[in-house]
Amino acid sequence: MNAFDVILKNRIQCCIGLIVLILAASVGFCEAEPRKRAHSPSLAAGNLQSWAMAKWIADGDTIILHDGRHVRYIGIDSPEIDHKNHRAEPMGNAARSMNRRLVDGWKLRLAYDREKKDRYGRTLAYVYRSDGLLVNAELLKQGYAHALYCFPNISKEKILLSAQRIAMENGRGIWRHVDKDHKPHAYLGNRRSRRFHAHDCPMGKSISEKNQISLKNQWTGFWSGYAPASECIDFPPP
Repeated sequence: MNAFDVILKNRIQCCIGLIVLILAASVGFCEAEPRKRAHSPSLAAGNLQSWAMAKWIADGDTIILHDGRHVRYIGIDSPEIDHKNHRAEPMGNAARSMNRRLVDGWKLRLAYDREKKDRYGRTLAYVYRSDGLLVNAELLKQGYAHALYCFPNISKEKILLSAQRIAMENGRGIWRHVDKDHKPHAYLGNRRSRRFHAHDCPMGKSISEKNQISLKNQWTGFWSGYAPASECIDFPPP
């Protein structure tokens, strides 16, 4: 072997050694990177959701958190308590007490829908306890609120209506005031807003023929996912 062959052989061996080192480093990086990501604090399951606690129970469907946020439960409406010049509605204070029992002392997680705030600046949310209970649905299930369709925040509409129907079937809470066999004048429902009006309500009569539906009584309206129009119907009845 002459000198040229020796030099060429040494260079080939150096190149091969360099290639092996590069490949080894690449494999080591690929193996280490997933482990680094798996243990990254920013991706740990516990950091993907934040918890809050209620400081004050405003009424049956609204709470105030320790951080100052006023949270209005999406998809439900409970009877009102005393405020300003309005007297408490039937079961208004009972609904507030039930809300307190459900959330007081619990870690709460807020889930949002299409809109995050209402026109009053309150945070709109589905409120979950740390044990997984959906507070919005539980208030309906126990009869302390009725379902309230508010487009576009309707992702849990079916869950909430199902909870309300359980309370209706069992005559719980506000549903003791509604007779499913009562047959007064039919109510006028609006398919678009999901509100029903008294038969002689001017706003009910102004509903377009396309959106108007006849409901034989209040029970039928609630069961179908409609809510009473505040302009002409007091609910729960005094």
